[in-house]
Amino acid sequence: MPTSSKLSRHYALLMAACILPLLVLVAGTGLYQSYAQQQSFFPYAVILVGLLVSVFALHGVLQREIVDPAISLVDHVRSGAAGETTDNRGAAIKSPALWQPWIDTASSIFAENRTALHELADSEQRYRSVVELQTEFVVRMSPEGHLSFVNDAYCRACRMTREQLLDPSWCELDVLPPDDRRRFVEHLARLTPQAPNASMELFNTMPDGARRWLAWNDHGIFDSDGRLVEVQSVGRDISDRVLAEQARLEAEKLLAEREAQFRAVAEGVPLPIIISAIEGPEILFVNEPARKVLGIEVGQIGAEATSTWEDLSRRDDLLRLLLRDGIVDAFEAGMTTMQGSRIDTLVSARLITQAGRSAMLAAVTDITRQREAEAEIASQRETLYQSEKLAALGSLLAGVAHELNNPLSVVIGYSSMLKEFSTDKATVGRADKIHAAAERCSRIVRTFLAMARKKPPTRGAVDINEVVVASLELAAYGLRSAGIEIRTELADPLPNIWGDRDQLHQVITNLVVNAQQALLQVPHPRRLTIVTTAEDDGVEIVVADNGPGMPETVRARAFEPFYTTKLAGEGTGVGLSVCQGIVTAHDGSIELDSTEGGGARFTIRLASGRAETVAPPEAAGRTPPAPSAARILVVDDDADIASMITEMLRRDGHDVSVAEDANAALKAVREEEIDLLISDIRMPGLDGPGLYRALEQLRPGLTRRLLFVTGDTLAPEIDRFIGETGAPVIEKPLDPQTFRRLVMERLGAMQTRAMEEAKA
Repeated sequence: MPTSSKLSRHYALLMAACILPLLVLVAGTGLYQSYAQQQSFFPYAVILVGLLVSVFALHGVLQREIVDPAISLVDHVRSGAAGETTDNRGAAIKSPALWQPWIDTASSIFAENRTALHELADSEQRYRSVVELQTEFVVRMSPEGHLSFVNDAYCRACRMTREQLLDPSWCELDVLPPDDRRRFVEHLARLTPQAPNASMELFNTMPDGARRWLAWNDHGIFDSDGRLVEVQSVGRDISDRVLAEQARLEAEKLLAEREAQFRAVAEGVPLPIIISAIEGPEILFVNEPARKVLGIEVGQIGAEATSTWEDLSRRDDLLRLLLRDGIVDAFEAGMTTMQGSRIDTLVSARLITQAGRSAMLAAVTDITRQREAEAEIASQRETLYQSEKLAALGSLLAGVAHELNNPLSVVIGYSSMLKEFSTDKATVGRADKIHAAAERCSRIVRTFLAMARKKPPTRGAVDINEVVVASLELAAYGLRSAGIEIRTELADPLPNIWGDRDQLHQVITNLVVNAQQALLQVPHPRRLTIVTTAEDDGVEIVVADNGPGMPETVRARAFEPFYTTKLAGEGTGVGLSVCQGIVTAHDGSIELDSTEGGGARFTIRLASGRAETVAPPEAAGRTPPAPSAARILVVDDDADIASMITEMLRRDGHDVSVAEDANAALKAVREEEIDLLISDIRMPGLDGPGLYRALEQLRPGLTRRLLFVTGDTLAPEIDRFIGETGAPVIEKPLDPQTFRRLVMERLGAMQTRAMEEAKA
């Protein structure tokens, strides 16, 4: 501790150093007042000198008494010597006890300051290390955009040095596009002392021209008046993230556009389009036609998603092909519509990925109408084939009929003459049986020809009972071999129908044949019943059987063209539709009453219309009186027919000669007068039409005295010839009584005409 005397001296020196300048100042002031009127500089000089002396004196005192000991003390502290210091010359001096408290205080202050400085330096170093090692950007900036601090990461990002960035000429706002600069200024304006923190993203144009997205976390620094003086920001480059986000948004936009395009295309296509996940399966997409036609909805899964497939094994086959090839076209499959009906389809499929799942895109084409059309075409082709076969059969029948009718004519003719001229009852009986058998053969041949003829319908009086009998005779063998019992109830008398006998015969025959085929499906007894009944305005025909009958679905389509339940090759499905057309053309009706297992019953009603009474068989067969004997020439290449006709006509008193062909006939006509010429139509060489045209040249009037006999009028050219010339025709086989009556009628007409011409 310092003694009191030393302290007194210390204080005295300090007082003297302070009082001396005051005394000099007072003296100088007095002198100034004395010389003020003399305008002398002396007082000013005294005052100045006094002040300088006082300053130097005070400086010496302080230097010697305070500063030097303090410096020595510091050095002593630094050197670690207690109570010893060194003067300016390096001599060790003792620290006066007077300065010990000051020395202790100074030493403590200097030690604390030194520690604080070291800590501050270390903290600054650590701060800079942390800041410089950051990959994020750290900057401090004035609100005007001038930087006061940047870290190395920001320098690297800008490709500039720290000095360049901290240069006052550099303004950070200049790197921002106009819109982002405006946004940043508005962002700074929102910072307040109460809310100094905020974040934003900016699109920077870097000094090297690169354009980058940066995300900044800003902290505002404010003065005491609340003004923003600086902004400290931490940022990072988010360009990759923003570009990836933009790419994602662009991809989503492109995907949405493609999805919209696909939906527009899919909804614009009239075909059902379905996308279904293969696993599950699950319906992922359907267009409107798929909803309306197949009843499929998005979200259906499992059995519900495959319910439209008629056969699931076909779907498995389709998937197997699709997984193998990735593409399948024109795959046929049956499907069920929303209404429950079955349709034939063609499926075109592609293997795709939908929502990360393997899926099948399928377009379904309904080909039901196409298949029906194909079936109808096939049926029509079969019908055409059958028609061609029938045409060929018709041509064959024409030749067969001609060949059969000639011997049948001989049998019928001679059996008739045998019955007529024989006196032995046994012989007459035998002849009658021969005649009946031949007549039956003749009717069968005529029926075949009638069914095979292709000519316009000709209306006339038709006895329905005769049509029924003829149809049963035609089908007799098939009915008998099938063990079918025939029951007929034919009303007598029955009014005649005005119609086409051949067409009505076709209707009854078709119904009989259909019944026969149906009865083959049931065990015995098998029955076919035909009933004819007279009505007030016409006739009713019922054809019924005890066969298997028809279910409702078949009965509803029974008269539909080309519809058949028979196996391929057994029927064309046109029979009943043709029957209905024929009956309707005759102003009639045909009805079907049938139940499954209860047989079938067809009811035909025909109006009598212009029906005319057919002459009774007796009147029809009675031979009219012969007008007179006539000169007749018979032309036929069949000697038996010519001989039979000659014998029949000679019994009536006519002069008959025979020509074996047309050329012989022309020679006979040139040589002698002929009243009536009876000629066959079909002959080798010059046929009947050729003979007619030759007579037109040779003796035109004789063409009116020509009577044709034929066993076949099936050929179109024969029908055409008869229609054009109006020449009378007698069909073989010849019934003697009918033939003789027609010959007499023809001769009588010619004689009547000749008499009229003679009178004229």
